[in-house]
This record gives sequence, structure tokens and C-alpha cells, in this order.
Amino acid sequence: MWAAWKRLDVVVPVLAVAVLFAFVIAGRLQTYDGNATGFIVFGHHFAAYTRPPRGALISSPLGYDGQFFYLQAKDPLLLSDTTIASFRGTTEAFRMQRMAYPTLAWLLVAGRLSAIPWSLLVINVLVVLSLTAGFAVYARRRGWSGWWALAIGFLAGFLTATLRDLSDPVAVAGMLAGLILWQHRRRWWAAALLTVAVLAREPMTLAVAAVALEAGVRWWRTGHEAGALRRAAREAWPVVVVPAAAFIAWQVYVDARYGGNVASTSSASYLPPFDGLIDEVRHALSDGSRRDTAWDLAYLGLMTAGILAAIALLRKTATAAGIAAALFGLSLLVVVFGDPWSYTRLSAPMFAALLIGGLQQRNRAALLICAAAAAMTVVMPLAPWFGAA
Repeated sequence: MWAAWKRLDVVVPVLAVAVLFAFVIAGRLQTYDGNATGFIVFGHHFAAYTRPPRGALISSPLGYDGQFFYLQAKDPLLLSDTTIASFRGTTEAFRMQRMAYPTLAWLLVAGRLSAIPWSLLVINVLVVLSLTAGFAVYARRRGWSGWWALAIGFLAGFLTATLRDLSDPVAVAGMLAGLILWQHRRRWWAAALLTVAVLAREPMTLAVAAVALEAGVRWWRTGHEAGALRRAAREAWPVVVVPAAAFIAWQVYVDARYGGNVASTSSASYLPPFDGLIDEVRHALSDGSRRDTAWDLAYLGLMTAGILAAIALLRKTATAAGIAAALFGLSLLVVVFGDPWSYTRLSAPMFAALLIGGLQQRNRAALLICAAAAAMTVVMPLAPWFGAA
């Protein structure tokens, strides 16, 4: 492993991602006068429930999702009735399902509440850099170029989520690492990382479904062989059952603590296919800034191309990575996108899985789309909306 670090196509991608994140985070910290609570984006409306620390920046009417991760990071296992009451007051109790990220933030500082604003930021930075490094080494071992790690580390959704203390980097990193380990038949490690993924964001259950579907396809193709079903089930069960059981167990626990179904408190809605993308295109065209319009349209175009490329991958070989990319891509057709940050984050799982599928099948179209999407992140800090709360 250490020999791989002597190669430029392993070291440079990690350094490049570190420089980009350092540049953007340093600029934001300057704006926040060195106050890490600025990344949480507390809102006046929820401050009575999220209980920001003394001296916290509260400059937004509603704030953003990071304030709810901060609330849970102070009590990740939801042991205090005060935490439950706070989530009930926010009417955002469904966010208690996403315990992996606030738990990691709590563990990093050994429960020191005053350090949690920093730990939320540091966890995401460490996750992105670790994933970039790990993917570079993995690519080298597979005979690919380590430079492809840039297409992972530069995912726009990683940067936007890091700047608002969101769980997307932890979720996507766990998902991607889990799929890679499943590919190498490291079943229990794959199960562990996919468990982290589904407990960071619920949509990562699509990756677990992708593993089950790959195992099913493999059995179908060899179904005439004696014991084929038993072998397929023996290989796949921990990677499917462990994350699913952990997700269900945590859901049951959260519902019991809350006294109701927390999933029902979500305001998320779904649209007829393509309506969400069409709405985003209309919004981009109505934007007063040509630069914003160009960036939005280009990224939305790459998202659409990525969806088509993911579906095309399945025509050749139904691997878990390809199936996951298609499932994540198809989900983008029915979700409601919010602000300009949301579609970068929601598309990150698709681009990550698409990269693996594209490398596995040597699919130039898929790889070009992933590379182009990553390249757009470099100019993202120039967009005026990038600093909006």
C-alpha cells in the first residue's frame, strides 16, 4: 500500500482536492470571522429548538439542514428527552434517521459539545480526502489510472455538503466503498460500510438493493446449476441483510423514542418524471446572471447524460455499481430540487457509482460525463449563488 503513495497519480489527486477544499473553506471562514458555526447555517426560526452555542452566527431566517445535524451531534443516540422534544418542535423529526454523521462528529471530539461545530466540518473534509486517497490506490490496483480519483474528490456535491455540514460525504463514501468491497467479495466490510451509508442518508438503501439485484441476476444466469441459489444467497446475505436490519432497527428505535412515525414528518415530495429537471431548467433560464445560467444548464445537462449513461451500462453487464448508478439516476427524475446546492448533492451518488461502472466496462461516455462533472466543481466558487445561505 505504501508503495502506491510514491506515485504522482495517487498523491496529486489527494493534494488537489485538499487545496480546493482549503481554498474555499478558508474563504468562508474569513467571511465567518473564524467562527465554525457559520458552516452549520443556523436559522432564527429554529434557534429555540436547535439551541446554537454561545456566540453562534445566526444570519438566516430558516437556516439549513446542518443545524439539525448539530442538534443530534450533541446527543447522537437520542437518549435525552430534551433532544426528542427539540426535534418535535422543529417538525423535522425525520432527520433523526440520519445518525451516522452526527455520531462520528460526537466521537471525534469525545462528546465535547463546544468542539462539535468544528468536528462536523472536519469529519466531512477527512472523509472526502480519505475517499480520494482510497479510490486512487484502488484504481491503481485495478490497473486503472489513479487520476480517476479526481472525479471522486471533485464531486460538486461533496464541496457543497461540506460547506453546510451535511451528511452527504459520509453517505456517498460509505456507499462507494461498500460497493467496491462487495465487488472484491469482502462481504462483511462491505456490509459495515453500507450500514454507515444507509444510516447517513436513507436513499443509500438503493445501493443495498443494487447488491441484491446483482446477486439475483447472477443466480438467474446460472440458475440451471445445482446449488446456484444457495451460493448467491450465501454471498449476498450479509451485504444486504446487515444494512437493512440496522436501518430498520434504528427506525424502530427512533419511532419509539419519538412516539410516532418520524418518516411522516418529512416534507419531501415527488413529481411526475422529468418535472423536477424541467423546473430547474426554467429556474436557470430565468436567473439574471448569465454565469449562473450557464453553470446550472451545463450541470443539469451532465446529470441527464449521466442518467442515460447509467441505464446504458445495464445493457452490457448488470453489476451492483451499474445498477446503483441507474437507480440513483432514475430517482433524480422524480425528486423535487430545492436550491442550487441540492441537485449537486442529490446527483453525487449517481456520479460516484457511474464512475465505477464506467471503469469496469471501459465505457468512455460514462467516464467522460463523470470527468466533466468533476471539472465543473473547480469553477463553482466563482458562482454568485455559491455563498448564499
